[in-house]
Amino acid sequence: MEAPRFSRNPIVGVLAAILLLGAPASAPAADGRALYRAAVEADDMVSYSGTLTSVVYEGDRAESTVARIEHKAPHSWRIWYLAPADAYGRMIVSNEQLTYQYEPGRNRVYSNDWNTTAPGIAEPVDISRVEKNYAVDIGPVASIAGRNALALSLVSKHRGTLAERLWLDSTTKLILRRENYRADGTIASKSGFDNIKITADFPRELFDLSVPAGMTLLHGTTYGKATRNISELISSLKFKFADPKYIPEGFSLVKGSIASPRGIDTLQLVYGDGLQTFSLFENGTGQMPSFDRATPKPIQIGSSAGQYADLDGQTLVSWNAGGINFTIVGNLPTKEVSKIGASIDQ
Repeated sequence: MEAPRFSRNPIVGVLAAILLLGAPASAPAADGRALYRAAVEADDMVSYSGTLTSVVYEGDRAESTVARIEHKAPHSWRIWYLAPADAYGRMIVSNEQLTYQYEPGRNRVYSNDWNTTAPGIAEPVDISRVEKNYAVDIGPVASIAGRNALALSLVSKHRGTLAERLWLDSTTKLILRRENYRADGTIASKSGFDNIKITADFPRELFDLSVPAGMTLLHGTTYGKATRNISELISSLKFKFADPKYIPEGFSLVKGSIASPRGIDTLQLVYGDGLQTFSLFENGTGQMPSFDRATPKPIQIGSSAGQYADLDGQTLVSWNAGGINFTIVGNLPTKEVSKIGASIDQ
């Protein structure tokens, strides 16, 4: 039985960029919070067309994705991939209920529910949780894609570290550029519009969910249905659940799900602080996952020997204990992951 695999999907990267996407420095903090709220809500009110470049930093490498985006507020999307070469021609069309992913090279169209196209990405931002855990500081005005933009820095109230920096269009409050940072202060990813036009003038057929002649419609990847009823979820497991006793300050359990990738029943618990998340995966096979495009390094988790790697700006740590495989994926330093892992009762 093959173990679960963790690899990057360029669709997830671009969706994350667009959906999560001058005042004086001494302005009151409340102004920063109001601007952040306006930025979160902007995509439901602003229609536009533009080209977005996203870059993920991984060690001494950087991988970029370029996509043409048409968005008619509040819910219509068309995303056409221009780069890298293996993604060229791929297209996403969605009404935020149903998503069609067009793969011309395979003559296939994959149908997905919007919320499962990129799990955890297409969900509403918990603004109250962000405000509880992050200070929002206003920076200087800059020029992004030929438009004036205000800079916002979101700094953790618990760790004092910069987690995210946004540049908002001064007129529409749309996010024009976004940078995510690791816990050690290094940049994990960035995305920004190279050009953008604020417009609602689109041909109606641009957002049609249709299947071209010669292409086959198939159901896409199936993800476990997320729930906040964790007790009920755990009671359905066929293996003994083990939970962490330590969680980083500001984080709490958000939701959970059970899926069976490659026939392996796997529990996923998602913890978040409003901006950053990490996932704890457990399965009863005791099999380590595959580390795509990375050579894992050894790490000690309590009394267990494990492996870790940095993938797409996130840390992936996996170890076996008591016949259970544990895997943690998230924007956390390995020291913090080790502390979480060591606190798990087996």
